[in-house]
Amino acid sequence: MNLKIYQSYYLEEQIKELDSNLIPYDNTKNSNPELRELPLWKDLLEKHKDSDAHWGLLSWRWSQKTDVRPLIFKEWILSNPGFDVYHLDPFSHLPAEFPNLWVQGEVWHPGMLEFARKLFVKLGIEGSVEKYKYLPDDFATCNYFVGNSKFWVSYLNFIDRCLTYCQEDESMFRYIYKEGQQYNGHFVPYFSFVVERLFSMHNILNRHIKVIKFK
Repeated sequence: MNLKIYQSYYLEEQIKELDSNLIPYDNTKNSNPELRELPLWKDLLEKHKDSDAHWGLLSWRWSQKTDVRPLIFKEWILSNPGFDVYHLDPFSHLPAEFPNLWVQGEVWHPGMLEFARKLFVKLGIEGSVEKYKYLPDDFATCNYFVGNSKFWVSYLNFIDRCLTYCQEDESMFRYIYKEGQQYNGHFVPYFSFVVERLFSMHNILNRHIKVIKFK
């Protein structure tokens, strides 16, 4: 398998936190911080879309959030060939506590449920958000995933589709770009917390894409 796992940093002092088993990704220019990883993903897709690579972009805070060494994650991917996307979620208790990540998100990011109700209608998902049941392997709270071009093209198109819905709806636009909260000492718009949840939604709505979750 052609495996390329990058680890981004946006301050020079974060370089010391990077793992030698990953490829450093320089994001010190950080020209669109409010969009988080999205511009970086699109940049890497342009680089790898015509290759057979499985690639991903991990945070410099990987070691702070997981108890899994990057080398172990890489070896797990290599020992499980045949999947389009591989992911890890450090918060393994959530499936036992919440039906899905939108309900979980409301606890930490008020207004998430109302946003999700509007998104579900636009995506053609019937029923209430509160009763929408994820499988345990669908839960993914961090952008810790590695995929091939089949996955990345589909996923980034899905994100763009959802962002278009937000552009067309004033309340959805306001929620993801204008509203937010303090996070690690900075004001962070809800954009990043919504996009984190789109990974799970994309996988649920595209079961033809083969997904495996690190146990």
